Amino acid sequence: MITRFAIVPPVPALLVKYASLTDPVAELRVSATNVVAALTKGAGEVSILGSDRYAGSVGRSLLEAAEFTGRVTRDAPVALVMANGSAKRSQRAPGYLDERAFDFDDAVDLAIRSGDPQRLATLDAELGTQFWASGIDTLRDLGQALDGQWRVSVPYADAPYGVLWWVGAWFG
Repeated sequence: MITRFAIVPPVPALLVKYASLTDPVAELRVSATNVVAALTKGAGEVSILGSDRYAGSVGRSLLEAAEFTGRVTRDAPVALVMANGSAKRSQRAPGYLDERAFDFDDAVDLAIRSGDPQRLATLDAELGTQFWASGIDTLRDLGQALDGQWRVSVPYADAPYGVLWWVGAWFG
């Protein structure tokens, strides 16, 4: 049973191998590393959950940056949920501009900030796929498995490249 989890985007720019002299995601990197460090403090095991092809590698990179020394396992009580909003929020976004993406992202944002698993459980993963969002199915499935009210912190929510990224944490 998951007792706490972080939501972080599976952004390849967070991987060390893509680092450069000028970090294009510096604020995101600091926020994600800090949340992962706080979440994993004292944890012996962590799960990385997400359907994006970069979920595992970005999750492990963030764990390393947060100096996590435990194990990555399938059913840990602490999890990194690799998810992001739509990639269609501007004309320069990877999926170009789709005005409907804003309403979708607002619904996901409300679900993330609510601390209510039922809100996560109602997320539309199929619509997420249409808007090039990642991990919405994982958030939905997690919401279906959890109950009660959770404490939530969302220190980062921004779309600097037309893709909405959240860094947040839920504590049971």
